[in-house]
Amino acid sequence: MPIITFWSNSEKTIGQTVAAAVASTVMAMEHNYKTILISADFFNKSLENCFGSQQSNKEIIKSFISGPQVNLDTGINGLLKIAQSNRVTPEIIKDYTKIIYKNRLEILYSSRNKEISIEEQLEYLKTIIFNASQYYDYVIVDLKKGTKFKQIFDILDISNEIILNTEQGTNTLEECFKIEEMQKYINSYKIIWNICKYDKNSKYNVKNIVRTVWKKQPIFYIPYNTLLFETTMEGTLAEFLLRVRTLKNEDENLQLYLEVKKLIEGILYRYQELQMKM
Repeated sequence: MPIITFWSNSEKTIGQTVAAAVASTVMAMEHNYKTILISADFFNKSLENCFGSQQSNKEIIKSFISGPQVNLDTGINGLLKIAQSNRVTPEIIKDYTKIIYKNRLEILYSSRNKEISIEEQLEYLKTIIFNASQYYDYVIVDLKKGTKFKQIFDILDISNEIILNTEQGTNTLEECFKIEEMQKYINSYKIIWNICKYDKNSKYNVKNIVRTVWKKQPIFYIPYNTLLFETTMEGTLAEFLLRVRTLKNEDENLQLYLEVKKLIEGILYRYQELQMKM
């Protein structure tokens, strides 16, 4: 099943994790897909701030009771230890996730493991992501930003689509075109552009950016929204999106939801197009 990776060639804090979080949540609300959101970043609590802290998994505790040798680590840290011994299977991943909507959305939070190098963790995460794609309908990855590690491009290679997140301007887009490794993704039509924290009043609006920088496809965006910003610090993102989904058309919070929905529809449509070309 498809791997959808949210990534930015810029290491700036631009709202990429929030974009991945709202996209995953709206996907779960609008479609009957079994979706997992995986943080392929490190020491980053942004997703936990969006959805609440990781809870102990009952299945792991049951396993421990029946067999004391079982590792009790929860979340991604537990899976990383399993990956080290090459024992990751598609079915085992669900035992380490935080469930947001049963059979709709699960999350693997960011690693806090200091004993394994970032390069090694990215290698293990690639294995975890691939195995997840054998079990879930959609795997959404919040990938570490920047181009510092070779393994970042390895994960981009196995991705069916790359949501390239950018600040509102032209610098990130222009720098992306200069990266040699990016050319194959651009040419293969795998990239979807998304502007984070979008301000419609900026001169760098979608219309101008499409005209001056990127003329081959639409650019999606997630509007800057004060309530969204607050809920991503309070662990109530899912509740917020569920609430604004039913608001009236003129409400700016509903407009946020509708723009995220457009991004999701763009992702689904692009995957169908890519499948037809294979």
